[in-house]
Amino acid sequence: MVDEAVIDDKGRVAIPKRLREGLDLREGTKVKLLLEEGKIVIMKPVTPEEFIHEMEGFIKEGSPIQKANPQKLKEIWEKQ
Repeated sequence: MVDEAVIDDKGRVAIPKRLREGLDLREGTKVKLLLEEGKIVIMKPVTPEEFIHEMEGFIKEGSPIQKANPQKLKEIWEKQ
C-alpha cells in the first residue's frame, strides 16, 4: 500500500501513522534520509551495538579481510 503526505510551507512531511508504527518511530526519534533513484528513503538508524551484532560471523577464519575491534568500530561510527 502506498501512503501519501503533503509537504508544508516549511518543507516538513508528516509520516502517516501506519508507517511510523511499522518502524516504531516516535516523537523525537532521529531518522536517516537517503535520496535513491528519485526516491526519498526514510530509515530508522541502527545503533553501533545492533550493527556489530548483525555483522558477527561475516568475516570467516582465513579471510583476507582483517578483523576489526568492535569497540574501535563503535568509536568510528559515533564520530559520524
